[in-house]
Formats: sequence, C-alpha cells, structure tokens
Amino acid sequence: MKEFKQKIIYLVFVVAVLALVLNAFHIGFLAFAGLLIAIFFHGLASRIERLIKMHRLVSLGISIILVNVLVVGAFLLVGATLSEQYTRFEQILPNTLRNLQNYAEGYAVAEDALQNALSFIGNTDKIASSLGYFFQYTFGFFGDLYAITFFAVFFIATPIDYVKGIVLLTPKANERTAEQILRKIGSDLRIWLKAQLILMFFIFVTTAIGLLIIGVELWLILALIAGLLCFIPNIGPTVALIPALLVGLLDGVQTTLLILLVYMLVQLIETGFVGPYVRKRMLSIPPALLLFFQFVLGALTGAWGLLLATPLLVVLMILFGKLYVKDYLKKKIK
Repeated sequence: MKEFKQKIIYLVFVVAVLALVLNAFHIGFLAFAGLLIAIFFHGLASRIERLIKMHRLVSLGISIILVNVLVVGAFLLVGATLSEQYTRFEQILPNTLRNLQNYAEGYAVAEDALQNALSFIGNTDKIASSLGYFFQYTFGFFGDLYAITFFAVFFIATPIDYVKGIVLLTPKANERTAEQILRKIGSDLRIWLKAQLILMFFIFVTTAIGLLIIGVELWLILALIAGLLCFIPNIGPTVALIPALLVGLLDGVQTTLLILLVYMLVQLIETGFVGPYVRKRMLSIPPALLLFFQFVLGALTGAWGLLLATPLLVVLMILFGKLYVKDYLKKKIK
C-alpha cells in the first residue's frame, strides 16, 4: 500500500512538472513572437539611422511612428471597403455552401461533409470554441496578443540587457561564442523578416490585381488573406485559396476556375521567380525540412507553433550549425 501511494505521488509530480514545462514552452512562443516584432522595429530603425544619421533612440522612435502612420493611413484609405467586403463575405459563405450541397446531392460522402460545414457555420458558439481550441494557450488568444505586445515593448526598449544576461549565464570560455551566436540569430531573423515581408507584399499586390482583372467583387479581402497567410510557407497559400474558391462558386464554375487560375499564376511566379530570387539574396531554408517542422510544431503546440515554425527553424539551424557541425564535428558549412 505504501509503495502504491509513493507511485501515485511520483506520477502526480511528473504530471505537474510536465504541465509546468508545457506552459513555459507556450510562454516561450509568445516571447519569441515579441522578439520578432522588436527585431523588425530595430531593423527599420537601423535603416533610418543610416539614411538620416540620427541617434538610435530617435531612429527607433521614428520607425514606430512611421509604422503606425502607415497602418492608420492604410485603414483610412481602404478600411471602409475592407469592412464592407468582410461583411459581404460573412453573408455569402453560408449561401455558397448551400449551393455546393445542391450540387453534391446524390454523393453521400460530399453531402455529409457539406452538411457538417453548414451546421458548423450556422453555430457561432461552435466557431468561437473551435478558434479557442486552435489558439489553446495559457492566456487565450487575445491574452496572448497582449503578452506579445508587452514582450515586444521590453525587447525594443532594452535589447542589450537581455543579450548581456544570456552571455552572463554562459561559461567564461564560451562568452565570445555566445555573443557570436546571438548576433547571428538577430541578423538572420532580420534578413528572414525582410524577405518574408517582401513576398507577402508581392502576393497581396499580384493577387489583388488578378482578382480585379477578372472582376471579383471581394478582391481586397481575398488579396489581404492571401498576403497575410503567405507568412506561413507551404501551408498558407493553400489555406488562402479555400475562401477565394468559395466566393467564386457563388458566381458559377467559370468564375471559380478563373480565381483558381489567378492563384496558380501568382504562386507560379512567386515559387519559380520572385521567391527564389529574394531567398537567394537573403536567406534560404530547405522546403522539406520546413514542412516537416511546421507539421510537428502545429501538432504539438497549435496555431502559434505553426505561425512561428519558420523563424524558429532559422534559430535551430544556427544553433546546430555552430555548436554541433562546426564546433563538435569540425566541419565547414557553406
């Protein structure tokens, strides 16, 4: 009996430790997201500092003001159109699925799948709970955004303090190596962010132009979805295609095929020409390794892991390249 109680206590202790580690792991994702935001603003501040020869704090302040002005200006220019198109998109989505249900009559599997989708869309509580599950983290989705904002503010304000803290925790003989790794991580993440923002802007603009040419009413909201989801390589473009096809089906098969053609052409240009050119000059990540890492993090940690898989892989490649391949195996990396 005593041994059984000890085993129960040991099991409870192990579960508690695992839960603590899991929560800390989630908080680490939030801190990493805040770090990316801080790297973005410091990278923009460095560019401004080189252009106008101002003090770093002044350049950082200008970068923050500039980004806010651009966001507010964009909202004032297209905010009304975007809001109107979003409302329209919410209205037409159930009708589109009902039309699909009519087309699918006689095909049991397709009809059941569409019936489930219709009942899902009609139940807003179910959608909210599903989104909550998708963003299943310590503080909830909006709480996570709040935490990310604070992490970003702290990293933007005093980044050198955190670098010194990490270096302080390393052995004296490895301080130089730690500084080099941290500098390399910051540099490569800044390069990756620059490349990703360029590709996101390219996808947004080209998709918007293509949808406007073929006369799609909701061109702005669909192009915005495509541009934002481009942040998630491999998976994002496929997910962005789904709402576009649903919108096209409301106007008929011909419009749907034209939308599919636009998205395929945009992805063909991005994958075959623009993407390789940008990544070759900035930062390249093996596609198969990235896809595997996305699936693993998405399965283990949910939405934030999927969103941050690429920059996290950049960090891991630097750590393994420096600490294992170079220092332990004594091999050179091209």
